[in-house]
Amino acid sequence: MTDFTAFSTRSMYAAEINAGYSARLNGDGLSTNPHMVWVDTQDELEPRKVKPLGDKALAWQHGWRAADREEKGRGGAR
Repeated sequence: MTDFTAFSTRSMYAAEINAGYSARLNGDGLSTNPHMVWVDTQDELEPRKVKPLGDKALAWQHGWRAADREEKGRGGAR
C-alpha cells in the first residue's frame, strides 16, 4: 500500500489529495471519487462493483478522509 504520509508521495499526488479534501469539505461522498472504476457484474443483487483502487483513487480518498478527520475533530456537522 502506498504511504500517503510520506512527503514524496504527497508531492506526487498533491492534486488528487487536494481534490479529495475539497470534495469532502463540499459535502461530497467517497463514492464521488472520479478515479474509481466501476464494472458491471452478472449479479442482480450487486449490478456494479468497484475495481481495486489505483494510487490516484487512494490519494483522493486519503485527502477526503483527512478532511473528514479534521472536520470531526472540530466538531463539524456531517
